Amino acid sequence: MRRALVVVAGPVVAMFGASQAFACTLCHSRTAQDVRAAVFGPDFWDNVAAMSAVVPALVLAVVLVRRISP
Repeated sequence: MRRALVVVAGPVVAMFGASQAFACTLCHSRTAQDVRAAVFGPDFWDNVAAMSAVVPALVLAVVLVRRISP
């Protein structure tokens, strides 16, 4: 029982405890704001659609290879 408590409590403490992200000086800088604005800018959904358009072709290729190979 004690071991199960340690296994569960360890990740919970790590998840809710203080992290290194709070100590990051770059996260709150002007450069970080510029990067976030570029990534999550007005063309975000266009980029997501372009990146995910390839997924059905990759899945089809994997299925075909899986069926052909012994």
